[in-house]
Amino acid sequence: MQKKVIIQVNGKQRYPEGHEDQQEVTTEGMFYERDGVFYVLYEEAGSESTGFEEVSTFLIIKEGLVTLNRRGAVDLTQEFKEGVLNRSIYTTSYGKIWISIIPHKIECDLTVHGGRISLEYDLFVDDNLVSHNLLLLNIKEDLPHESLRNYKN
Repeated sequence: MQKKVIIQVNGKQRYPEGHEDQQEVTTEGMFYERDGVFYVLYEEAGSESTGFEEVSTFLIIKEGLVTLNRRGAVDLTQEFKEGVLNRSIYTTSYGKIWISIIPHKIECDLTVHGGRISLEYDLFVDDNLVSHNLLLLNIKEDLPHESLRNYKN
């Protein structure tokens, strides 16, 4: 059964030159489990200031494998399997970019109520290292206010 959830997405990039970037987004989404496989779906709103349109993100989480699909303003499919090189094409309105990832650590602690996904990986563009990355998703059930009030008592 699909559940409404709150998803906190934290991204951190460390570049070979030494500087770091960090992003944090909290959004609503859907989460469910079917036959031992977990699914997460959420929308990233577009912004006139950045020029990006809305993007739908769909994650499939199986034992030892996380598949990330992004559709909308960008088009991308990536598979995160520890130690396995994954090559993909990142398509934007500005053109296509050939990217590769090598995941070093994949941790998924999920139950039917939510949980945590942590991905550590290196990102390459045209076989050149761009950054060392950490992507962390915290997924929590979006309980109605009535339930929260009862929970706090």
